[in-house]
Amino acid sequence: MSKFLLPIEEDYDFTLVGISCHSKDYRLCWEINNVLNTDLIRTQDLEISKKGTANAHSFYEYIDEDNYLEYYLISNRGDNGFLVPEQKSVDFFLIAKGNISDNHTKDIICKINSLSLVLTSFSIDSNQLKSKQNLLF
Repeated sequence: MSKFLLPIEEDYDFTLVGISCHSKDYRLCWEINNVLNTDLIRTQDLEISKKGTANAHSFYEYIDEDNYLEYYLISNRGDNGFLVPEQKSVDFFLIAKGNISDNHTKDIICKINSLSLVLTSFSIDSNQLKSKQNLLF
């Protein structure tokens, strides 16, 4: 009997914003909630296992049911390393899923950059990342 293999293609259809900030995650989350008019709340940490070692990253989420958008704030630095090692200068990732235009993304980045505790924020092309599979949950 012959085998039929199904190729699995991951869906990286989301907007990724890198945020450099030296503040705690809860402080940044509060500021983002105020400036973006969202309600990010902390949920269970995102755990990534590499070579038998679990690495926990703080995880916040907000689901905007009216506009069919999902926002996630994830820390890049964990207990045992980085979520995305090739982006060591990024402290947090803001992931936005749904139908988001380029203008909306630029508006989000502009509002995040206006925060006094944020050093910088910028858009990241997730297809260029080697460890982009860590951003799927």
